[in-house]
Amino acid sequence: MSDTNAVKWLRTHGVDFGVLEYTFTGIGADHAAEAVGKPLEMVCKTLIVTASGNYYVAIIPGDQRFDAHLMARAIDEKQADLADGAKAERATGYHVGGISPFAMRRKLPVVIEESLLALDRIIVNGGRRGVLVEMATEDLLRLLDARPANICR
Repeated sequence: MSDTNAVKWLRTHGVDFGVLEYTFTGIGADHAAEAVGKPLEMVCKTLIVTASGNYYVAIIPGDQRFDAHLMARAIDEKQADLADGAKAERATGYHVGGISPFAMRRKLPVVIEESLLALDRIIVNGGRRGVLVEMATEDLLRLLDARPANICR
């Protein structure tokens, strides 16, 4: 399979990462984790959030639930909501189920669930359904200038 924009972008930044490919059967970190044989808490969801007309990225572990109220607090807004699929796709340039936090159509502020900082390595979507990338958590934080916050319940 050819490289995705996210994989190409990571290569240009010279970080160590691995590509995990699997047969896509449905949207969800649980499907992806099972397909690649990795723990669900390591396989992250990349969510697109809207607040006051702006878009944000929320990266959360696959075994936790996103909390919009906590996200709003983390970005100093009164309210935050998950973007619907069509808006998320327009904002990122990726299809839902394949949204990568890397090489999006435009750079969006990133908030990462703080509990992920306890993991040395995490897995995020690689820019296409059925493609994941595994990398050091610290590299993801640095490359995305991600801000840790408690955004899950």
